[in-house]
Amino acid sequence: MLWSVRGALERDRSTRPASRPNVLLVSIDSLRADHLGSYGYARDTTPTIDRLAREGVLFETALSSASWTVPAHMTMLTGLPPEVHGVTTTQQSLSADAVTLAEVLQAAGYDTAAFVSGPTVMAHYGFGQGFSLFDESMVEPHRARSAEGISSPGLVQQVDGFLERWDYSGREAPFFVFLHMWDVHYDYAPPEPYDRLFDPDYQGDLTSEHFERNPRIKPDMDRRDLEHLIALYDGEIRFTDEHLGQIVARLRALGVLDDTLVVVTSDHGDEFFEHGLKGHAKTLYDEVLRVPLVLRYPRRLGFGQRIAAQVRMMDIAPTILGLARVPAPDGFGASHLDDSYRFADLTPFIAGRHPQRPLPELTAFSDTTSVFGHQQAIRTPDAKLIRYAWARPGRLKTEVFDLASDPGEHSNLFGTGQAQPFLQVLDPALTAWGEAAGQQTKLAVVRKPSPTHDAKLRALGYIQ
Repeated sequence: MLWSVRGALERDRSTRPASRPNVLLVSIDSLRADHLGSYGYARDTTPTIDRLAREGVLFETALSSASWTVPAHMTMLTGLPPEVHGVTTTQQSLSADAVTLAEVLQAAGYDTAAFVSGPTVMAHYGFGQGFSLFDESMVEPHRARSAEGISSPGLVQQVDGFLERWDYSGREAPFFVFLHMWDVHYDYAPPEPYDRLFDPDYQGDLTSEHFERNPRIKPDMDRRDLEHLIALYDGEIRFTDEHLGQIVARLRALGVLDDTLVVVTSDHGDEFFEHGLKGHAKTLYDEVLRVPLVLRYPRRLGFGQRIAAQVRMMDIAPTILGLARVPAPDGFGASHLDDSYRFADLTPFIAGRHPQRPLPELTAFSDTTSVFGHQQAIRTPDAKLIRYAWARPGRLKTEVFDLASDPGEHSNLFGTGQAQPFLQVLDPALTAWGEAAGQQTKLAVVRKPSPTHDAKLRALGYIQ
């Protein structure tokens, strides 16, 4: 897309530091942290995100509040955990009584726009609150293509158009853009050359078509086919990352990249049978809960920071406000909860060239309702406890993991003497969390049903 003549002539004024930064919040659906180069992955899947990490701050252990899209994104955009915002099924939407990040920034004078591409981040769930523009035209209207379609090129065009209009109108206000990128989500069907980029020698015929119901994608599948499936997932990541790179390049061409707080994260990851299952929305293991979190804003953040301390999904929105110097109003986030349970503004611990204050230990709580019933988890840097409403075949209703010795969560210590030191801390803390959150007013209302939309969710495996 051609940039406006006026924008080109006036570009020199963009080098002045803005009183408040623009904000670009990017959520790449289904992107697990351990498949990024900056998180130690061997494949070159994310050169754009890796560069943002080198030029900003990377959180090594960021935990989602849920293992599927709707509740996780609702937490991302409100600072509220699922137990408080209450939007934990596809039959609910956010109440207008809730205060969202977009509403706070809009009230502070931001031009707010969202561009989404997945059926579980649409306005009828309440995600449109506070956005002057909420564009969901890239959500594929036909249910089959929700899994098969490609949306990143269209998203780039939409963001280009928004930035061109913002530039042409004189950049009168800082912008807040929320960008939801769906392409990494299954089915994993990257276009050429990304379909063979990480597995050029594959001679088989496996595709990830109809991923959830594909009988060939199963726990005992051929090992070589599983390797190819993961390579297709990685190809989707590289394809999406390169389109994110085009948006970063647009900001750089406009001269506003350094005046923009860029935040890149995800709602959850995907499983590849590490615990016998595939996809997401089924468990609360780290392969679905550990997400990337990278921030770049050189006006306030030093280059190359790597933060080892554990942080949570509900910390993202208040940290954006803190870095933008926008006060969080009454009613925003879980401010009414005890300090042990509310969000944390991470700004004081990461701002400046060489921050001196270590992050406090933040306990992560996660919650999901799936085909296996309701599940809750509590995670500290050292251990995790998962509770199930009912047990899966061959599984106990309680799982305890020593993350120091068993980071893959393969050895359940529950019922052994080794579990007791962890249970003495985690069990009462999870109970107290549930009681504290349960006393809060839920901010969810019943969503008006849509047969077309619900058919799309059924095809994706979100509802039965």
